Amino acid sequence: MNPHPTLSPCGRRGSAGRLSREKECIMIPELEQFGFTRNEANVYLAALKLGATTVSKLANATGLNRITVHSIVEKFEAMQLLQSSLEGKRRRISAASPGRLSVILDMREDELLQKKRALSRVLPSLDDAFRMAQRGIQIRSFHGEKGYEQICLDVLTSKTETLEYANIEALMSVIGPYVASDYLPTKYRLQLSTKFLYLDTPGAHQYIQKAYLDPPEASPMEAKFIPSDEFQLDSFFVIYDDKLAILTPSTMDGVIIQDKGMYEALRSFFYFVWGRAGEAVGNR
Repeated sequence: MNPHPTLSPCGRRGSAGRLSREKECIMIPELEQFGFTRNEANVYLAALKLGATTVSKLANATGLNRITVHSIVEKFEAMQLLQSSLEGKRRRISAASPGRLSVILDMREDELLQKKRALSRVLPSLDDAFRMAQRGIQIRSFHGEKGYEQICLDVLTSKTETLEYANIEALMSVIGPYVASDYLPTKYRLQLSTKFLYLDTPGAHQYIQKAYLDPPEASPMEAKFIPSDEFQLDSFFVIYDDKLAILTPSTMDGVIIQDKGMYEALRSFFYFVWGRAGEAVGNR
């Protein structure tokens, strides 16, 4: 009998056991997705197969040197994936139940949730500090459909209710498919609240009905309509988060202007018009 283990199809030395080499080849990439390195995955599978074992036997089974295996064993013991005991002067290593992996994953999810909550608490202050460090009005220019998509993505980051003042038919004529396939589903998922002031046209009413009143999952909104014969409006304005986004469909140009003073002034103007625009329709 050959005392030395042979190379498995996965490129690691392995001994015979209940887990076939083919299954090992499948499981190793899955364990790497969990967060193991390839060496760690091989050591873990070897420990499962061998039962109570030693560092030397794990090194022989995996083809790794003892120093590498010892380091991995120490890490897995800290994670409670492996446990050790003494038989006389000999240290024995055995694997804990694989269910421990689910426990570790749950712990990671809890840690990630805590980090997200911590970030949500500190992010407004970080944003304030960033904005205070900026000097003057910040202006970013965009052009074309891709530029308009970038503006829409920035609007979707809003932490406040967005205010839209627009000729919606002009905008939909150039990026209607993107709005339907990407912008609106994302806005629904985020439940981003909006007030709309749209020119009073059949197309504007149809858009509000189809995009916000009919879908049960639509984000909250209120809309008012202003006389199209009194307002000559070709552009699309969005007021949000100390910013003003302006899109001009006739030229496919757009800008995002960030300035608290301008934001407050245009927000006040929006509500001035809103208060005189008649009854609102909404889905709240």
